Amino acid sequence: MTSDEGFLLHIWARNIETSQGGVQVLTPPSQFRGSGATGPQDGLVLDVPAQTGMTLGCIGAQAGETIDLSNAFGARVTVFLTVVTARGAAVTMTSE
Repeated sequence: MTSDEGFLLHIWARNIETSQGGVQVLTPPSQFRGSGATGPQDGLVLDVPAQTGMTLGCIGAQAGETIDLSNAFGARVTVFLTVVTARGAAVTMTSE
């Protein structure tokens, strides 16, 4: 997901598995990144307990930055996204 304006992404997810799973969030390197971090992105895995749904919170990005979401631990996870941005902004979401 990306936008031509800064945006906030609110995430709600449901793990339909009977085991561990969740959502992996990849973002551009943050200003809070430690000196030992490597690679072009920061990553965060948010666990969703088996057969439950929950709000995972909100993450922000600046104009032109991309936030990538994928499943964690191979779980089948349904994700609902709400984007908050400037009026008239062009938001792009792609699915693979």
